[in-house]
Amino acid sequence: MDDVPRGLAGHVHVSSYFLQPALAAGLPGFLAGERRAGATTSLDTNDDPAGAWDGVGDVLGEVDVFLPNAAEAVNIALSIAARPSGTGPESVEAAAARLGALGPAVVVKDGGDGALAWERGRLVRAPAVPVEPVDTVGAGDSFNAGFLAARLRGMSLPECLRVAVTCGSLSTQAAGGTAAQPTWKQL
Repeated sequence: MDDVPRGLAGHVHVSSYFLQPALAAGLPGFLAGERRAGATTSLDTNDDPAGAWDGVGDVLGEVDVFLPNAAEAVNIALSIAARPSGTGPESVEAAAARLGALGPAVVVKDGGDGALAWERGRLVRAPAVPVEPVDTVGAGDSFNAGFLAARLRGMSLPECLRVAVTCGSLSTQAAGGTAAQPTWKQL
């Protein structure tokens, strides 16, 4: 983390948490410093190839927006604290609330079911945009970019979620992950 510049951005986004263990170890302190310097922060862990889902709880207190997909949200929530016995499988909504209790707004990508966001006890949903996907590569990143762009513009949580779902959906309309990303004007 020593070679990462500090205090230069108004917003800091981190992706691929589980693929960067050297970064993950210092991430809580780094993000805390960025927040003290006035930046907002966001995290998308992406999948954990090891299936352990460890360490995310340590960083979520320094994250303003957490952007997992539904499976990641459930697995990370389960890794942080055990469910009460006999409660059955963790729902996406329960996982979002559990993760949100650690501090961040939790914005969950849920594929064909659209997305949901949990912030300060409030659950918001946005339906999927009907599309015939050509290539889903980059759809999650486009979703994240849409949500963060809307949030940094001061839009409401429901508006941010609708922008995010639209960006993620439209990005699937061409191969390669970026060719069909909409501009702000197109949104």
